[in-house]
Amino acid sequence: MTDPTPIRVEVPVCAFRPYTSREYQDTYPVPPPTSVYGMLLSLTGVPREQKALHRGAEMALAVADVPPRSLQSRVFRKLRRGGDLEDTRPDYQDLLIDLKLWVWLRRGSDQSNPPLCDSVPAALRDPRTIKTREGGLSLGESSYLIDVICIDLRPPDRLVFVRRDDRGFYSLPVWVDHLIRANSVPRRFQLSDPIPVAEGLATAWTRIGG
Repeated sequence: MTDPTPIRVEVPVCAFRPYTSREYQDTYPVPPPTSVYGMLLSLTGVPREQKALHRGAEMALAVADVPPRSLQSRVFRKLRRGGDLEDTRPDYQDLLIDLKLWVWLRRGSDQSNPPLCDSVPAALRDPRTIKTREGGLSLGESSYLIDVICIDLRPPDRLVFVRRDDRGFYSLPVWVDHLIRANSVPRRFQLSDPIPVAEGLATAWTRIGG
């Protein structure tokens, strides 16, 4: 079995809002596995209706460092019937700045042919392998456009890894069902200190879908 191919993703501005956020929209410090999975499906031209195609694939995630945050203030107005403004309130949103993410993939229980761990590197090496896709490539919301996505065979020696930990501080989704929330699957995660890549990869794998 070949070693997983490291993929680097750079996003100038992004946010990953926890489900429980309300007027103050905070963000996870790193993208959840489901956000990365959705981005990779978009990259390879898999439509949203077929998102279960690669369920079971495994990924490892790491960042160069926890990205700094910027607080954005926005004003929301509610409309009465007839179009009159009802009230005005401020709304605050945390944004991550200059996210640099590394992604590794392996087959896991992905039954597709080719599996995601093969189709993503193939798409980056030769975009002609993508049968069809449209729109910009984003991570999370459609406005968070990706600046760089590429194969990076020489990642930094040390990275901060997103590790599964049943007592971890962060509850991140590994599967999202937008129709039946009870079918969504969260898992607990913790961020490591900066550690050697080989050490981080040994303990950072998580399965899409739980």
